[in-house]
Amino acid sequence: MARTDGAETRHHTLYLEIRRNLLRGSFPVGHRFKLSKLSTELGVSVTVAREALTRLSEQGLVVLEPNKGFSVPNFTDAEINDVAFVRTEVESIAVRRSIERGGIEWESGVVAAHHQLSATPNAALDEDPEANALWTSAHRAFHEACAAACDSPRLLAFRTQLYDQSEIIRQMAKLQRGKRRDVAGEHAAIAEAVVARDADKAVLLLHTHIERTRRSCLESWAAAQT
Repeated sequence: MARTDGAETRHHTLYLEIRRNLLRGSFPVGHRFKLSKLSTELGVSVTVAREALTRLSEQGLVVLEPNKGFSVPNFTDAEINDVAFVRTEVESIAVRRSIERGGIEWESGVVAAHHQLSATPNAALDEDPEANALWTSAHRAFHEACAAACDSPRLLAFRTQLYDQSEIIRQMAKLQRGKRRDVAGEHAAIAEAVVARDADKAVLLLHTHIERTRRSCLESWAAAQT
């Protein structure tokens, strides 16, 4: 039987709600989703809740274990390294292609996205949830803008999936902002290189940017376990 429009809408709405909370770091590592509780709280059927979580598990944002159900992933050092490595390669391809193919409209989008990001205060989730959500959104929009003109829907979809996994790791790591790193300066340098159409420099800066985040995440996770 075909899914009704109402069921499809409820499924997508729930999927977006859980995804948004995952990316904000609202769930602790290892948190187990109880389908009955989730469906009751959000006013959907257990089937709709299961489908939304299944979709998230297919994207690597939620873990599905036999006889245990769905839970928030507890990334190992090896997984953090792997996500960073693959994201770096995919993001670099997308940005390089965008620099080669993007027009003035794309270039203007990068400038606007960076301006929005630079004007948005960067706060930790536990310090200021609202500010954190605004910065997280602006940060996502900036990196999306840099890759937007790559002219490959599949590449963009894969880039988004890797970005989401990286974002969950970053939020869970609860990085100490402003210590030993100028994140705003890193974004400014990337934006400048992209707008200048210097693909080699933009990719190098992007590699460095993601690598520093990877190291910071590993350090934060190690410190939390001691």
